[in-house]
Amino acid sequence: MEDSPFALDRIVIENHADIQAIQAICDYVYIDVKYQKYFSGAIPTKNTEAKKHLGFSRSFNQTANTFQRTGNLIKTVLDDIRFGNQFSVSAVKQAVSECVDKVLENPDTMLLLTQLKDQDQYTAQHCMNVCILSILLGRELNFSVEDLNKLGFCGLMHDVGKMKVPLEILNKPGALEDYEMDIMRKHTIYGRNVLMSARDVYPGAVDVAYDHHEHLAGTGYPRGLNKTTLSVFTKMVAVVDSYDAITSDRVYQRGKPHLMALGILVKGMSHHYEANYVTQFINCIGFYPQGNLVELSTGEIGIVVEQNKVDRLKPKILLIQDKNKSPMEEKILDLSLNVSDTDGKRYGVKQVVRAQDYGVDLAKYYQEGKFTKEYAVVS
Repeated sequence: MEDSPFALDRIVIENHADIQAIQAICDYVYIDVKYQKYFSGAIPTKNTEAKKHLGFSRSFNQTANTFQRTGNLIKTVLDDIRFGNQFSVSAVKQAVSECVDKVLENPDTMLLLTQLKDQDQYTAQHCMNVCILSILLGRELNFSVEDLNKLGFCGLMHDVGKMKVPLEILNKPGALEDYEMDIMRKHTIYGRNVLMSARDVYPGAVDVAYDHHEHLAGTGYPRGLNKTTLSVFTKMVAVVDSYDAITSDRVYQRGKPHLMALGILVKGMSHHYEANYVTQFINCIGFYPQGNLVELSTGEIGIVVEQNKVDRLKPKILLIQDKNKSPMEEKILDLSLNVSDTDGKRYGVKQVVRAQDYGVDLAKYYQEGKFTKEYAVVS
């Protein structure tokens, strides 16, 4: 299939969980049986180290500090806009530049940090996440550093118009009335006006703020534009914006698990979203991104801490709950080592789950430094 995210990936299907993961993304697949024998013998050599530091931990703290500083800055910018003050465009550009540097240095950590969500700070956190995820997507597409900075600026500022929406509508816990929805949708117009009135703003950011809810088929708002008039950055931010919104808890809805969100994006390809950008976004963040909770075939719960670039279906997982969903001694499980459980069956991912449904606060794990600790490895 031309729009398949697996155009450049080899996927080895070994159990039902693998099939479920693929079903979330693809309508159909082709199986090349001539590789069956070769793949069945490709068993990785087992790592005999008793302990192993998480692969992304070396620069984790530096990267997290950049993420936090930029997050604090966007909160200040949004407050300035809400109260009608001028915001510092140069400070925003500098923050985005630092984010670009950290994404290029340590993309895995930046991806993990986008999962530390706080419903009470949704708009600021959403802007931050869209900035980072947009840069990650641009990196996947081999954009220049200059273009990554422009794209990151667009992502960070895409929703600034929401600061002109009355709080009773922006934070309403229930469904919006028609007139309230009309006001909410005007945030795209407000965003355009805010950015046009600021000095030295990248002009493309004005288009993104104005058009990120337009659809390729011309069914979006505020102007009903179609794909021929939408900029590249607008199309890219639209994909990332939708993904983060779908996976986030908000006052009026629960966020959906990662694979379900990818399925929604795939269904919207060519009608809502540019197919190539959906495909490349999936390649970029993978089936099991860092920071996502998974339930294993044993019933145990773990946090994905490192992806496997060779086999996307076998990440490295920090086990945190036993099969009864009670806290357990935390250990690293590397699925690429084809480890067996206590019943002699090979470990596998059963499903991606929501952290909130299992009483897991990812932000607490971050604050307690658990993403940079050393752990015993399941063997």
